[in-house]
Amino acid sequence: MSRISHWLKHKAVVKRLTSTNVDGAPVYDWMPVNSNLKCKLDLAFVRLGKDPTWSPQAGRQPDRNGVLFCEAGEDLRPGDRITMLTGPSGTFELDGVPDEPWDMHSPSHWELGVVEVAQSAIPSI
Repeated sequence: MSRISHWLKHKAVVKRLTSTNVDGAPVYDWMPVNSNLKCKLDLAFVRLGKDPTWSPQAGRQPDRNGVLFCEAGEDLRPGDRITMLTGPSGTFELDGVPDEPWDMHSPSHWELGVVEVAQSAIPSI
């Protein structure tokens, strides 16, 4: 059991873009990699110097940015998408490699920046 497992109140599905060949043509789809990721998604937390605090485009609603906290060692890669099962609703894309805050001897957890995926980019099932 991890030192932060009591703090990870949310659950999410991790999806990764995979390619398969159908009649010789590549077909890309988001396939689940982990269907029960224990995490905490904080949409109000800002890591100064790492997370954007401004909207790069005027005239549109700003993206929902946040930080995903999870156990160190989870199979997460930049570009993966997470769909929240509990906690804040939505689908978010992982932005960049995980940060590893260390305690005295090892990483205590991972922190990853996330950006909400536009609803028009999510395939309907």
